[in-house]
Amino acid sequence: MKKFLALALTLAAALTWGFSAAAGWDPPEGAVNAEAVVLYNVDTGTVVYEKNSRQVRAAASLTKMMTALLLAESGEDLSQAFTIPEELREEFDRIQAENGSDADLKIGETVTLESLLYACLLPSGNDAASAIAYYLGNGDMQAFFDKMNARATQLGCENTSFTCAHGLYGLEYGNHSTAWDMFLIGKAFRENDLLMEAVTQTGYWMPLTNVHTTPESADAPEGAAYYITTTNVMQLPDQALYRPYIRGIKTGFTDEAGRCFVSSAESGGMTWLLVVMGAPVQLAQDGFNWAFHTTAGLYDWALVNFWPVALPNTETPVASVPVKWCAEAETVDLYAASTLTTLQCADSQVEVVAEGLPETLEAPVKAGQTAGRAVVYVDGEAVGTVELVTAAACQRSAWLYYKDRLAPFAPAFIAAAALAAALLLFWAARAAGNRRKRPASVRR
Repeated sequence: MKKFLALALTLAAALTWGFSAAAGWDPPEGAVNAEAVVLYNVDTGTVVYEKNSRQVRAAASLTKMMTALLLAESGEDLSQAFTIPEELREEFDRIQAENGSDADLKIGETVTLESLLYACLLPSGNDAASAIAYYLGNGDMQAFFDKMNARATQLGCENTSFTCAHGLYGLEYGNHSTAWDMFLIGKAFRENDLLMEAVTQTGYWMPLTNVHTTPESADAPEGAAYYITTTNVMQLPDQALYRPYIRGIKTGFTDEAGRCFVSSAESGGMTWLLVVMGAPVQLAQDGFNWAFHTTAGLYDWALVNFWPVALPNTETPVASVPVKWCAEAETVDLYAASTLTTLQCADSQVEVVAEGLPETLEAPVKAGQTAGRAVVYVDGEAVGTVELVTAAACQRSAWLYYKDRLAPFAPAFIAAAALAAALLLFWAARAAGNRRKRPASVRR
């Protein structure tokens, strides 16, 4: 294995991957025609693009994401029947007066909670949203709004206030949010399987009830009264802006809020979440609203120009450090203990930098022993850290260990040895001299 110089390792080692230049992190000119946007890659937790994401805006029917989320999280049996009470007549009349969308629910009609959920999300029925609020608030609408705001706070929303269940009422009534907060709500929404099952449908057959007693079309299945369809045209195969990767979630529109759309997308093994708020009220020349065009433009760009990369490579040494007292090796290689997945653009500069390395390791060294960390940088920004570990064990050499340990005492040992040698020589010389001076023996 390749060993790096100790000095370079002490400062830090860096491995750099280069990529051919193409699109950058800014979307193409003209792709975004909206006041506020957040584009988020779910797999890597990366915000790819944002615009005015903390700007407080009217939330329109994006509000219904929170209404539906509270119903889905309530634990209520969705087959439970609910009779729309007389107390909601004034609310229903107001919805009609303000030309709010509805699902043709009637006062006194008995429907299931499931029907209310689909009527709230697919055709964006304001009447269904208000009925859910009344049911979950036990007849106290303000109690439900308080629940909405408490859940928003729990999700991390800092600039959101809900004063209605549907969003038909705007800033003047204190119902507002931001693209960033709607992203947080949309993220929780997307993680709920029940809700995603609902919003990925193109339509739903409302059942026969005590009010809708006969089918409205000849093709209605048994027990069905009428068909409600999604306002999300990007999920409709017969539409020019159809995108097979779109998975929900919720449209919204008032004159004050503009055209809005929160969507998720799945393609190429990646999952995305996109919030578009404040697109122009006027429709594009092709008859589609600009929130859909912006959504198509951003996804079409992102799905081509970004991909996930797992870094660092766990099978290639990231760095190497000197090891003391080992007879078999002078250095030990360090590998990433794990990988993290980061998002890469075609012209991204990606670096894996070894940091916090010890100057040396002392044998014995165990295989898998932590020694520093690898930090992954994308375009100069740290996106994650993993531990560096030793590749193999290094045994301690007793000879090298004690030689090193006793080295500081070498001058004293040498001096003592020299003194001992001198003394020995002195006594040897003296003994030899005494033998020469001894008188010869006399024979008798």
